[in-house]
Amino acid sequence: MMYSISQEAYILLATIYGGILIGFIYDLYRIFRGVFKPSKKATVIQDLLFWTMIFFVSFYVLIFSNQGALRFYNFLGFVIGAVGYQLLLSNLVLRALVFIIRKLQHFFKDLYQIAVYPFRLGKFMLAGPVTYCKNKGKPVYYKTKKLSRLPGRIKKGITKSVGTYFKKK
Repeated sequence: MMYSISQEAYILLATIYGGILIGFIYDLYRIFRGVFKPSKKATVIQDLLFWTMIFFVSFYVLIFSNQGALRFYNFLGFVIGAVGYQLLLSNLVLRALVFIIRKLQHFFKDLYQIAVYPFRLGKFMLAGPVTYCKNKGKPVYYKTKKLSRLPGRIKKGITKSVGTYFKKK
């Protein structure tokens, strides 16, 4: 199938945009791995998902731009887009995304603090009376514990006395 120069330029630009999108997805993947620090098994699964996404992006770009026909300049466009993105935009995008993630983390941390505040306040208000009751109840607890052991101690003493009394000599 023959393409005009303008169609070829369109296909090249579409694959360059696809390369830029691939570079952006790679940056998202790097940030995700930096934030969550996955285990080896999770890394394998994430790598598989990453390459599946890259496959679908490149497949979609190729189908959309030139009905799936593979040419050398398609691969060249993907490489130019990805390398150009990494050289020109990656640092700026990474800083912006990390900034946004940190702000979201602070927001959710503050939201959590607001949600937990009534429970902390209730705990603080109950801590005084609970401590007072606990301190006043300790002597009673220990005396009750000592008295509850008394029948066992009496039985043990009787058994010991009877055992020595009836000992054969």
